[in-house]
Amino acid sequence: FDYKYKKKKKAVYIAEPEPTTNSAPAPQAPSVSGGLTAASFSGMSTSQFIAAMGPIAQQNYRESGVLASVTLAQAILESGWGKSELAQKGNNLFGMKTNLSGNTWSGSVWDGVSCVTIKTGEEYGGKHVTITADFRKYPSVEQSVADHSAYLLNAKNGSSYRYAGLTSTNSYKKQLTIIKNGGYATSSTYVSQLSSLIERYNLDQFDR
Repeated sequence: FDYKYKKKKKAVYIAEPEPTTNSAPAPQAPSVSGGLTAASFSGMSTSQFIAAMGPIAQQNYRESGVLASVTLAQAILESGWGKSELAQKGNNLFGMKTNLSGNTWSGSVWDGVSCVTIKTGEEYGGKHVTITADFRKYPSVEQSVADHSAYLLNAKNGSSYRYAGLTSTNSYKKQLTIIKNGGYATSSTYVSQLSSLIERYNLDQFDR
């Protein structure tokens, strides 16, 4: 369900996740405050984007356990530094579709109605395809961050948590691996791409 860019226009390919078997309980989803919109990102440099989003991701980490560096790297990769069509139209930084895993997780802050319909690239069986899909629209990027974390914490297949164990580690590489192995992304280079962003821009400075 992802929508990713390298710089401005390189699509990432994300499919619906596969089941996991670990049924360990997940932490509570984070609360939401603030009202930053992606429109403000249109004229920002990379350093300005990090300065704006860093504290938001850091606060979310303190509440959810999802590392700020992981949230920031995913937002950068999947929204092209907040400049993607989906980000600009829907404040959606993570390619969250309206229909994810049957919408069976708790803690979602999405209103269940607001959406943006756009074309996106996905990968199936090694083949790249373009589809038209409905994506969630949020009133602020804070809500996008909170909904993304709520999904990672509470998405289920039956009684099993899809990304179980995510917040039991403070290693961004381990968190990224759990996210990838849980089926979040189909790209074979997803973990390495995000790790490179974290290291290049020192995003783990917010993991405190």
